[in-house]
Amino acid sequence: MQGLVRRLNELHRTHPALHARDCEPEGFQWIEADDAEHSTFSWLRWDGQGGRPVAVICNFTPQPRRALFGLPVAGAWRVLLSTDDGGYGGTGTPIDGEPVAEAVPHQRQPASAELDLPPLAALYLEPVSWPPADTPN
Repeated sequence: MQGLVRRLNELHRTHPALHARDCEPEGFQWIEADDAEHSTFSWLRWDGQGGRPVAVICNFTPQPRRALFGLPVAGAWRVLLSTDDGGYGGTGTPIDGEPVAEAVPHQRQPASAELDLPPLAALYLEPVSWPPADTPN
């Protein structure tokens, strides 16, 4: 548990999107908040200075899930953290490479990626290539 908290603190410190606009509505954007059937929730954090957003995608069930999620930019996304990592007490379900979002709108976002979500876990993602030509923040 200490290792996970240490990693979360490191991400918070090194990724302004996770803290810069904590008290402003523009710093937070739901991707999916209404998927009670599958118990998945996802959101974006923005720093407001044109920096990389961070997507947080959570699976609150004990089953792995494959699902499509909207993202703000097409291209490769880097997994910053999977709370399912074996070092944090998770199952260690591997994440195959970098997820790639296609320019297919979904969930009020201009792009989307099909993701394999580990059970009872959260994924933190950031776009590999940034900034895009038309950043929404």
